[in-house]
Amino acid sequence: MNSIYKEIPANEAYSLQNPGGVIFLCTRGSVPQGALRESRYNFAPLAWCTPCEYDPVSKILLVCDTSHKTFRDIQENSEFAIALPSFDMRDLIEQAGSVSGFAVDKFAHFSVQYFESKSIDVRIPSGVVGWMECTLERIVIEGTSGIVFGAVKQAFAEPDAWARRLHYVNDETWYKPGERL
Repeated sequence: MNSIYKEIPANEAYSLQNPGGVIFLCTRGSVPQGALRESRYNFAPLAWCTPCEYDPVSKILLVCDTSHKTFRDIQENSEFAIALPSFDMRDLIEQAGSVSGFAVDKFAHFSVQYFESKSIDVRIPSGVVGWMECTLERIVIEGTSGIVFGAVKQAFAEPDAWARRLHYVNDETWYKPGERL
C-alpha cells in the first residue's frame, strides 16, 4: 500500500463519498468449486452510494442488484469496502462491470494489482484515491434491489481525493470534478 494515504476519522469518512461518484464495491465470498466451495475476492463498479449518517461514525447506503456476486458476498460475510477509483481507472471500471464475479476471479482475469484492507478481509484495487472499510448494519430488499447500510470501521484517502474521483451519469457520460469554489 502506498504511504500517500492518511487515515480519516470514522465520523468524517462520509466526506469521501458523494452521490454520482462511482465506486468499487470490494468483497469476499464463496463460490462453488465442484462439491466444495472456495473463497474468492471480488470487486464491482457501483454508482448508487451515498452517506446517510455521520455521528458517531459515518454510515453509507448502497443500492445493489440482489443477483450480483458482491451483494451475495455482503450477505455471507457482513463486511465490504468501498474503494474510490480515480478517473485514470475508467477502463478497469468498464472491464469489471462487463463480467460476473460468479463466473470469474476479476483480480486474476484482469491482472489487477491490489493491496489488503486493514481491518476486514477484502482486496482493494491499486490506484484508488481512497477507501472505506465497512461492516453491514442491515439490508432492505425492494424488488431486485438490495439497499445496504454499512458502518465505516476505518477509512483512508489521498489528500484532496475528491479532485481525482470519477463520476458516472450513464454509459456515454462520465465526468471529473471541476474547479474548487
